[in-house]
Amino acid sequence: MNVTFLQADIFDLPFAAESFDHVFLCFVLEHLDRATAALRALKKVLRRGGTLTVIEGDHGSTYFYPDSESARRVIQCLVELQRRNGGNALVGRELYPLLLEAGFSNITVSPRTVYVDSSKSGLTDAFTKRTFIAMIQGVREAAIASNFVNGNEFDRGIKDLYRTTEIDGVFCYTFFKALAFA
Repeated sequence: MNVTFLQADIFDLPFAAESFDHVFLCFVLEHLDRATAALRALKKVLRRGGTLTVIEGDHGSTYFYPDSESARRVIQCLVELQRRNGGNALVGRELYPLLLEAGFSNITVSPRTVYVDSSKSGLTDAFTKRTFIAMIQGVREAAIASNFVNGNEFDRGIKDLYRTTEIDGVFCYTFFKALAFA
């Protein structure tokens, strides 16, 4: 296999114009304050007619049973902290207009919902617990320091998210996959 790994600045890529037939981007735009500029930079390295696949989440797309205001509040802590740091935790829902603004054509965006209940124990552990809840837990100190919630409120929200992984719980989250042409 002929693979080379490089680390580079997305706004200053070390590739000539029209170097690639396809670019794959996954969970990057949510962390950037200039998503459209990043997409334009990637478009430059695509040959004419080349394609771009983008996959992004949307942390505001969660819904679950049993419902919990506390759980929604701690998720919102992550969304707001990411916004304050220049990112966009809701970027999945914005893929179409971002790609359009960046000059791509023939854009298709499709939602990909992850539905988890206790009959899907692998997803309950791997996605709900070790991915989503762990990600929310990761902002605990920053959320408290920013006065979004106090420690007890945050812990209650996390407890309620874990409640969705029990035998009668349900957790849903939406990713968005876009395909666009240069």
